[in-house]
Amino acid sequence: MKSKLNWIFMCFLALCTSIGFAQNKTLSGVVSESGLPLPGVSVILQGTTEGTQTDLDGNYSIKVKTGDKVVFSFIGMKDVVYTVGNASIHNVSMSGDDEMLEEVVVTALGIKRDKKKLGYSSQEVKGDNLSGSGQTNAVNALSGNVAGLQVTAPSSMGGSNRIVLRGVKSVTGNNQPLIVIDGVPLDNSNFADTNMQRGAGGRDYGDTSADINPDDIESVTVLKGGPASALYGNRGGNGVILYTTKSAKNGRTDVEVNTGVTFESINTMPKLQTLYGGGSSTSLPTAMIGGKQYNIAEYDVDESWGPKFDGTPYLPWYAFDPEFADDYMKEVPWQKSKNDVKSFFNTGVTHNQSVSVAKSYKESNVRMSFSNNVTEGVVPNSKLQRNNFSVSAATQLNDKVKVESNFNYVYTKGFNRPEVGYGDNSISQKFFQWGQRQLDYKKLKDYKRADGSQRSWNRKGWDDPTPAYSDNTYWTIHENTSTDVRNRTFGNVKLTYNINDNLYAVGTVYGDRYSFNVEERVAVGSQKSSKYSIMKRNVSEYNYEGRIHYDQHFGDFGVNAFVGINRSEKRRDYLYGESVGGLVLPNLYNLSNSVSDAKASNSQTHSRTNSVFGSASVNYREFLFLEGTVRTDWFSTVRKSVTYPSVTGSFIFSQLTPELDWLTFGKVRLGWAQVGNDTDAYRTEDYYNIESPFLGDPAYSLSRTANNPDLKPEMMTTKEIGLEAAFLNNRIGFEVSYYEIKTKDLITRVQYDAAAGYSYRWMNAGDMKNRGIEATVNFAPVRTEDFSWDITWNFSKNKNELTRLADGVESVEITRAPFQVSLQGKIGETYGQIYGTDYVYDNNGNKVVDANGLYAASEIKALGSYLPDYNMGIRNTFQYKSFRLGVLIDMQKGGKYFSTSHMFGMYSGMLDKSAANDIRENGLVLDGVKEDGSKNDIVVDGQTWAQSHYGGVDAQNLFDADYIKLREVSLGYDLPKKWIGPFKGITLSVYGRNLLTWGLDWKGMDPEMASYGSGNIQAIEGASLPSTRTYGMNVKFKF
Repeated sequence: MKSKLNWIFMCFLALCTSIGFAQNKTLSGVVSESGLPLPGVSVILQGTTEGTQTDLDGNYSIKVKTGDKVVFSFIGMKDVVYTVGNASIHNVSMSGDDEMLEEVVVTALGIKRDKKKLGYSSQEVKGDNLSGSGQTNAVNALSGNVAGLQVTAPSSMGGSNRIVLRGVKSVTGNNQPLIVIDGVPLDNSNFADTNMQRGAGGRDYGDTSADINPDDIESVTVLKGGPASALYGNRGGNGVILYTTKSAKNGRTDVEVNTGVTFESINTMPKLQTLYGGGSSTSLPTAMIGGKQYNIAEYDVDESWGPKFDGTPYLPWYAFDPEFADDYMKEVPWQKSKNDVKSFFNTGVTHNQSVSVAKSYKESNVRMSFSNNVTEGVVPNSKLQRNNFSVSAATQLNDKVKVESNFNYVYTKGFNRPEVGYGDNSISQKFFQWGQRQLDYKKLKDYKRADGSQRSWNRKGWDDPTPAYSDNTYWTIHENTSTDVRNRTFGNVKLTYNINDNLYAVGTVYGDRYSFNVEERVAVGSQKSSKYSIMKRNVSEYNYEGRIHYDQHFGDFGVNAFVGINRSEKRRDYLYGESVGGLVLPNLYNLSNSVSDAKASNSQTHSRTNSVFGSASVNYREFLFLEGTVRTDWFSTVRKSVTYPSVTGSFIFSQLTPELDWLTFGKVRLGWAQVGNDTDAYRTEDYYNIESPFLGDPAYSLSRTANNPDLKPEMMTTKEIGLEAAFLNNRIGFEVSYYEIKTKDLITRVQYDAAAGYSYRWMNAGDMKNRGIEATVNFAPVRTEDFSWDITWNFSKNKNELTRLADGVESVEITRAPFQVSLQGKIGETYGQIYGTDYVYDNNGNKVVDANGLYAASEIKALGSYLPDYNMGIRNTFQYKSFRLGVLIDMQKGGKYFSTSHMFGMYSGMLDKSAANDIRENGLVLDGVKEDGSKNDIVVDGQTWAQSHYGGVDAQNLFDADYIKLREVSLGYDLPKKWIGPFKGITLSVYGRNLLTWGLDWKGMDPEMASYGSGNIQAIEGASLPSTRTYGMNVKFKF
């Protein structure tokens, strides 16, 4: 009996031991591909969220018990499922999944498709390329990364990006691509001041594309032409940029924390002369003050044609205020400034923190993120803050129904965004166009007296402190301020119902809504009349969409089709008020403080578009594809419906040549499409505007421009052909496209019979043509176990021509600059021509001078277009073990811009060229010939020549917009697993952006800073801030 009990006890002990071992067992090993370790492989216990990832050497370790199933998964690889047995070590060899290796991209309406099957051009940018350089603007980060996409960086803190795909296609309408994030069409209105865009003064409050958080982006797909974007109808004419946000990964819980800091410093600015001080005379004036004779300056002159710096004692502008005892009546040497313009600017700082939590369990997943971005600009007392919160979730309710949703909230607050252009509060106008070169900017910091009055260097006299032309720039940035606040929400709710294996239905509601409020102040005591203004804008758009999809194979043929309906509702409310005649009391900013009755305007617009659309594609043996789409829109803004068709086809010829080992992939594609460009609301009927009451009675007015009941959307017809190929197992690849786009029925404002009571009328009157080529080349010169080098080269060239306008009309004026030149579109020429006077040339190409020895001016003529000849970008990516280095070089060739800063900087004697080579003492002889053809020998006074830049030949202030930029450098390092303890990963990175610039025509101006806003008015530089470079560091923690 005892032995039996012992035997039972031993069995029970063995069982308990085995159970204990099963519960505590550790399974470890190495995961590899083709004998090479594979880092980042997901190792998950099947049916749970418990798991880990392989380290940089492919090692893994996980707690298991006998009978567990362990799933090894990695993007592009076939999943491996291992059932745990007795072994505690298990090495895994993974192999590629041919189906998964097919590149999947997001296409129109958010539908994911294999890129190889597409019959049109699209290009994808990974989210890491957006956030890896420290860039906080998800649109600006695309610059240089996409062939055919031209992104002009903002010219001020948080300003607007100009985005153009495949050239300008409309004279007066929108030329920017549609921006879509997770299927939501985003309003991307331009909030740049209208006057500022033409070179006059104003503030750029940015565009709403800045609301996209780069840290949330998984990928960006750019649909470049009509064949790719036709399903968006009238909104797809300029292409589409599709942003896809991150979501939770299957079977994983991920927590990610980012923290970084970016510094910003001055890069390119006009070079100023340092030999002569302020004034208009070559000697200092004198004044008898308190019984003593003093040298003083011409304080009321805002030019620098004064005496040469020689150290002569004089009384500066700040020597006449007794309350500043250290400076009162104390002379200083007449010399160049010790603290010059550059000392005015700060080193800007941006702090960026973000956190995201993502969890996936069985049939559900959720991801939440929050980011805080705070920028203190290079201009003192300027600040920009943005907070982003997002949540996305999805759940498979059963085998039929899936629900998905995402929600985003963005809060943006700007304080004192700098004014640019030729305006009273534009600091660049005071720095580079007008001023005195002896000014010490350290002394300007004491800008206000105890009684609150301004201390301006530009006083009307030593005994009259009233500003003559210019405020103290520190008064400008501290007293004449602005505040802007934007609250935005956008997102969607999506329901998918699987009817059967081949048929499913999708219903989605998309929403985008924001409010935008602006306050601007001009203080009492400023050179400009005091003022207070407010602006409130509310914008919303809701889209209601339903689709039915069908997917089936019939032998060698595959069919994919869908039909859908959409209703879009847009509303805009606008309210503006401003004081009139100044403010009664200082420091009281309220419309009721207006000297005269305040002025107000208020408007509401509501538009609707109803649409039906469909798509059908057929493929034969997965190498021959034909697709057709059609969409019809019914607009409230025009009276006729419009239909947009497209047809594309592609042939994967590499499928027929399997014996060619060197040819990995080859495809030729063709596409044709018609897409549109809608007009603004209320352009089909005339209506009265409500004006301010006149003598107490209601007042109304009609616009000078007549509306047109027959107006219809512009129509763009695109033809496209492309070739894609990859060689040597994707070591070398390229994609090249040629396209031709013809825009008909351009919406233009043409002159009208004044007898009808109008000066102009909106009409469909014009045609435009674009044709161009795009190319992308990928090359991997080196790929070894520890080191890889990848090169991506993008190139695009577009030729634009305005081919027709209304009968009898040869040109249309886009805008007129405050001084000298205009921007026009003229038949037979490239759009965006800068019109002004040119040099006069003889038959041999020599410039002709007049009887005074100055260059002779031609009649008004086209001087060149702001559109570039071509753009190019090249990215090099190096990876050595855990180190990654990325370098992006961006280039533009061609295009022109007109510089007001150069014109007035020369006129006022501020710029270095106005004092070069002793021309003020000895004069100069301009290179050229006289009117009789003889070589010029007329000596011109230096001041006379410099001041001829205003009122003389406009081409003297016209420059090529060429540049080559070291756009981006980033270096990242993944810390070894043994160093980071409980973390899944820690990545350190440093980066820089716009670090170097070469090839500038005028060394004092970055061409990207010469345009303001995102609209069609470009290349009229009014007074730009210096361009900047950024550099910083970031740490990313993964839990």
